[in-house]
Amino acid sequence: MALTSDVIPAADLTPETAGSAGPYTVYAAGGMFTLHELAMNVSIKEAVWQLSNGKFELILPQSKELRDLDRPDIAAYIRNADLIQVVQADVILARFDGPELDAGTVVEFMVAKSLGKPAVILRCDHHRLSSQTLDEPYNLMVKSWPRTVTLHLDTLMAYLGRWAAHREPPSEGDTFQATLQAELDTVQQGLHDLATKIVEGLEAAVRMKSPYPPEYQELVYQALRYGPGGGFDQMLTQNELENILERLRAKGTL
Repeated sequence: MALTSDVIPAADLTPETAGSAGPYTVYAAGGMFTLHELAMNVSIKEAVWQLSNGKFELILPQSKELRDLDRPDIAAYIRNADLIQVVQADVILARFDGPELDAGTVVEFMVAKSLGKPAVILRCDHHRLSSQTLDEPYNLMVKSWPRTVTLHLDTLMAYLGRWAAHREPPSEGDTFQATLQAELDTVQQGLHDLATKIVEGLEAAVRMKSPYPPEYQELVYQALRYGPGGGFDQMLTQNELENILERLRAKGTL
């Protein structure tokens, strides 16, 4: 299982969060357009919550309640609702899988980075992880941002390794049911290992300092109210933003 992560200098750690027990809200940005993606998102949410003893609570945009779906500005409304959840979250978990990254995920990641939020980039895709060219395993423009932990996990090779160990030596009397159970056990162990790495990444991310000087940390949030347009400032009211900022200050994730 290949793993890379940011090295966090002691000077970049936030003392206020070093011993915090949370809970922290984590906006889970990633694909949600297939049953595989939808189910995996929920599985990761459950595993992370259990392994962290409730410290990290993933927020899935696929599960939020949307009303007024017949409104003429539905596209802006859905976008705004997602971005508000990014603003509210303590941390963002960005799934960067696939030969081409999901455009919506990249936008949400960059909004989080414009606010200086803690972030974890998660890539589980086997494709092109071994290449050393500049744009591997994804575009260089989303690399090297501050207050960000990067996890690259080759889950295919990890699965094959667990499967080989589980089925060694192979039994000549294998049944369909026995093989299926072995596959389920292998997947479950893989999910556990994946969630463990995510929790470790989130633990590191929430201890990292904001890249902004103290006098700018709230101003960037205030400015973002007006940046997206499309009624974003009306959905994210000044009063709501003040409540968000107060909570983030208390958590040490501003």
